[in-house]
Amino acid sequence: MRFSILFSILMTCTQVFTQVEKSETFSRGTTSSAGSTVQTQIDGHNVVVHQTIGQSSIIGSAKSASLSAVQGFIQPFILEKILTPQIPQVLEAKIYPNPFVNNLFLEFDFMPKTNIVVSLFDIMGQVVWSKSYVSTNFITFEPTNLTYGYYFLKVECDAMQRVEKILKSK
Repeated sequence: MRFSILFSILMTCTQVFTQVEKSETFSRGTTSSAGSTVQTQIDGHNVVVHQTIGQSSIIGSAKSASLSAVQGFIQPFILEKILTPQIPQVLEAKIYPNPFVNNLFLEFDFMPKTNIVVSLFDIMGQVVWSKSYVSTNFITFEPTNLTYGYYFLKVECDAMQRVEKILKSK
């Protein structure tokens, strides 16, 4: 067991050291509650290493000219792909139920002045569903063609935005 943990940490560090030659900034997020984060400096570069224990996932990595995917659930900071720059994340809205089966409800405590754009993103930050609604303080919507799993729901109106992690269940 100790060997497996040490091997996993060594593999993660090797991937981070390999990547540090190409990038000075790392954005990472973890979904695990077991693990640790270490900040260090290597060859004058600030490096943050996240590791988790007990992940049940496919092991491997893949790289292209613009993307890098690393084993497990430690993935690039997805919100960078989803959030619209220069728009504050201060939109107050109730989004329910979560988890949901078919329908989602969006409720505002105010009447928006602009159209409302609702978008769903998969866990890789790709748009999988989007719809625009005329100004109203209550919306019922049924995103179509979604498989079961986690998504990010983004709501934009009145030069504000809000992003929530939601779960499509059976």
